[in-house]
Amino acid sequence: MAFARIVLWLSGLGFIAFGAAFMFDPLGTLAATGIMLSGDLAAAELRAFYGGFELGVGALILASDLAARHRPYGLLLAFGAYGGIAIGRVIGMVAGSVATPFLWFALAVELLLAVLALAALLRLRGRRD
Repeated sequence: MAFARIVLWLSGLGFIAFGAAFMFDPLGTLAATGIMLSGDLAAAELRAFYGGFELGVGALILASDLAARHRPYGLLLAFGAYGGIAIGRVIGMVAGSVATPFLWFALAVELLLAVLALAALLRLRGRRD
């Protein structure tokens, strides 16, 4: 059970950290990745999607740890979210022929968290069968 809880907390806090960074300094946070945008409209959109959405997903993943019966749902959400982001990142890297150190690092983290979430989910499922 401890493994699942650790994965939930790593996954949830990962989303919350990025969500908070984009909420408080959206243009600066994006610039740190090498992508430059400017203007209030860009900042508002970054706050909404990268800030608000990531805060919400992170909160749901963490909330799933409040009851043991909800942990599989949080792990499934973490697997789907991080796995989906990783798939999108790979497609973007291939389609755009880009591969920066940031993109490789982000992809590694996303794949790691997706695999950990899947492993924890399968481990919990194995205990129930």
